[in-house]
Amino acid sequence: MASSTRSPDGRRAEPERIPSSGGTGLTAVEEPDPARARRGCVLAVVLGLVGGVGVASAPVLHAVRSADGVAAPSAIGAAALWAAVFAVAAPVLAVPAVLARRTAVAGALLAGAGAVSLGAAVLDTQLWTDAIDANRLELFRPETAAELAAGSGAYAALAGHLLIAFAGLLGMVAVHRESLMDGYGDARSSEQVGRATGARVGFLPSAVAVVAAVVLVGALFAPAFVSEDPVILVPTVVESDLAASAGAGVLAAAVLIVVASALASISPPVASGALVGAGLAALGVVGTRLVAGLAAGERIQPGPGAVWGTVGAGVLVLVGVCIPMVDRARDTRILKTLATPSSSAPAQGGQAKKGAVTPSAKGVAKAALRAEAAAARARIARWHVAAGTTGIVTAVLAAAGALLPVLDIPADAVRPDIYATRVVLVAALVLVVGCVWLLLSEFASTVRPAVGVLWVTIPFSVASVSQSVVLAADVPGIGAGIGAALLWCAAVTAGVTGVLTWFAGSAEREEIDTSEEPSTSIAVLAVGGLGAVAAFVGLGLPLFHGTDARGDDYAPASFAEFPWNLDVWGRVLLGVAVVLAVIVASRARPARAVALLLGSAVVVGVYLLSWPLTAARVTDPSMGAGVVPTTVGIVLIAAAAALTTRSRNR
Repeated sequence: MASSTRSPDGRRAEPERIPSSGGTGLTAVEEPDPARARRGCVLAVVLGLVGGVGVASAPVLHAVRSADGVAAPSAIGAAALWAAVFAVAAPVLAVPAVLARRTAVAGALLAGAGAVSLGAAVLDTQLWTDAIDANRLELFRPETAAELAAGSGAYAALAGHLLIAFAGLLGMVAVHRESLMDGYGDARSSEQVGRATGARVGFLPSAVAVVAAVVLVGALFAPAFVSEDPVILVPTVVESDLAASAGAGVLAAAVLIVVASALASISPPVASGALVGAGLAALGVVGTRLVAGLAAGERIQPGPGAVWGTVGAGVLVLVGVCIPMVDRARDTRILKTLATPSSSAPAQGGQAKKGAVTPSAKGVAKAALRAEAAAARARIARWHVAAGTTGIVTAVLAAAGALLPVLDIPADAVRPDIYATRVVLVAALVLVVGCVWLLLSEFASTVRPAVGVLWVTIPFSVASVSQSVVLAADVPGIGAGIGAALLWCAAVTAGVTGVLTWFAGSAEREEIDTSEEPSTSIAVLAVGGLGAVAAFVGLGLPLFHGTDARGDDYAPASFAEFPWNLDVWGRVLLGVAVVLAVIVASRARPARAVALLLGSAVVVGVYLLSWPLTAARVTDPSMGAGVVPTTVGIVLIAAAAALTTRSRNR
């Protein structure tokens, strides 16, 4: 019988390769290609160096000039030199990493620096809108109150920061391509392979990095200088020009995202590079302010924002440098611990009595798998308990702060009612209810995504109270009370709660089969996205209006009123959190998507409740324009959760 594998002319037929992509004949889009990743990283390094040189040259090119073009104020030399060094620091460090073929590390360095440089670029735009109040002493020091116009140095600084940000984007692409290679996130001990860096290095380094990031973020909104110079005015960041407040917000968000992403990365060298890059770039902002304050003379001194910002950024760099060493030490210790029983096994086996039953290799493997699964469950439970405990502490601090006096006023004065504290009590109640379930292992994984959104209600409500405190503090003899201090502590611990829930989610994902990426639910994204947009519109509009005690028309500030006050910034934070939660839920697994969406609906509901809770501040209150879109947003987000539940039941 003739073989069916031969052609009519007697030659063996060539087998036909069946494409794995559904018959399209196309290979996978993302294939490991180290040469391509390295080329992209080299381009990113070059762009980063060019951008750094552009930022460094800005003082020489004169960032501003007088409106008549006659004179250009000079910079403070020490501050300009500091800014120049740290503008090129991350790209310069990436050069030896590329030469050593550590592409992922070089890309992470640029990605961390690029994220922070995006915020710095927003800060640069103030050179066009309000240059004299920008307080960029590394670029120029105004000597008179004459109007200033942006010069060629301003364009160089802005272009340089944008180039570094683009280099960071290319660095992220290089890291992604490297993550497809074999050995990415590897370790000598099998227990460490594929684990998040925060889990690999332990609690202390992770906690130090988080605290440093929180300190740095807080410092960005604190006064950078203490000035007695009549020309150099230092307004609060939230009441400054929009470019200054928005730049600080973008920079703060970038720092938090980089730190969280670094600790969630499965590659400690990549985490190290990201933290070092972000810290160096942040030192180019806050460290420059510190040096400028020290070198400016007697009438200008560095403020708390410059001092604590430099401390936070420096600690980030230090933690980033130490992460590979800590990971290597823990990896070696785990490897020795695992090797100890196996090295003593032959001696014990040689002394075994005749007829004794020894465990089979299969039994040992099953026991090892059970032990590994138990260790993973214990690890996840620890993160849940840490997040739940911190959330409960946050709720207690917030409730105590709302009940205690938030203003320190003279004994003979009438204490005003701060109605926003009622919203804080509701937010504390919502958070404590969610966090209690995190302490119960049976429900913790289900509730954890909701807590990842609910914590935002604390800084949102505290921001509204803080706005009242700031306004009252302008009156002589009135200051912040013990209640305000506790509320500010609650806002900080709320952020820590959010970070811990992120870590808990990362630990959960380590135990989930991620070989198949979940597809985006178009229905959930469409319905939930519309709900998020409607909620964001509602957050930007007043919920009520009426007549205040002075007989004037009053309504809460909207997003269209500049500069934004603390109350508006709190609502912006709430809206951004809801939008991000809906986007994540559209790609999440059903149970977690439902929790995220329901948590988002509750968060928007807390804002809607602020209407009846705070409307007493005016007489004859009427419904504002924000009520309808906020209500529609809640309904649509809840409908998206129902769609997710329905698709799960099918």
